Amino acid sequence: MIGLLTPLGWGIVLPIFTSMAYACTLVCMRQALRSGTPVAGLVVLNLIIAAAGFAIAFLRGTLLSSTWEAPLFFMAAGAMGQGLGQIAFFLGIERMGVSRATPIQSSTPIWAALFAAVFLAERPGPAVWAGTLLIVFGVSLLSLEEVRERSRPGGGGRGALLYPLLSSVLYALVPIFMKQGFAIQKTPFLGIGCAFLMGTLVVLAGRPLLPGGGPIRADGRAMRFFLIGAGTNTLAACGFWTALTFADVSLVLPLSRLVPLWVVVLSYFFLGHLERLTWRIAFSAAVVVAGGVLVSAFR
Repeated sequence: MIGLLTPLGWGIVLPIFTSMAYACTLVCMRQALRSGTPVAGLVVLNLIIAAAGFAIAFLRGTLLSSTWEAPLFFMAAGAMGQGLGQIAFFLGIERMGVSRATPIQSSTPIWAALFAAVFLAERPGPAVWAGTLLIVFGVSLLSLEEVRERSRPGGGGRGALLYPLLSSVLYALVPIFMKQGFAIQKTPFLGIGCAFLMGTLVVLAGRPLLPGGGPIRADGRAMRFFLIGAGTNTLAACGFWTALTFADVSLVLPLSRLVPLWVVVLSYFFLGHLERLTWRIAFSAAVVVAGGVLVSAFR
């Protein structure tokens, strides 16, 4: 128990908490998207999270005392992930279907571990690599099972693979830029504000590229779920950004990607009329858990 209070312990607990909080966000989004659009959800969530990050940074005194260099890295992180990464993923879904795009996009932890080794001189051991691969494999299986009945037939050709692959690479670059910013000043909440605001601006600028022009629509019901999701996503962002102020990318990112595991649990209890639990889902969840154990226990 005492080990959980060490930096390594918090480096495990916070990304797992991040994955749980983000899973709650996805459940809220699933409900909201029955009467709202994805871009509306992105804009609402990102703006609220950005406002929360700036507010906390102001209260902590880091907003006004910040240098100009670190926010540039934080904004670059937001442009890569919440901005270009989201756009590339949406384009991939449009061209090859969600069932094909999602597993490819789920390879982010592998790219992140590679980038961390190259740019941050991290040296993840064999157990971390094996656990990362298991998490990616399990997440891909869960994603395939989740969208199997909702996917459309056909593909967009081999060129369409570029979009979800590009999305996974862009998301993998996010913690690299974050770490560069933290090397200048460890201000995670200011980073959250800069990143999510920049991500929103990039998505809005890229709306003409999105399917149907990226419509922004939401009724009262959708807005309620968007607001709840914004709250849980703010918690997820705080956990993720705080963890990366002291823990390695190769530890934090794989554990933060346990999201589908918690989505399965939450969907079973709260979305029973929309979701069903199968043995494939149970097996995939077990693979994800095994990967998480390898990454955390043999660090």
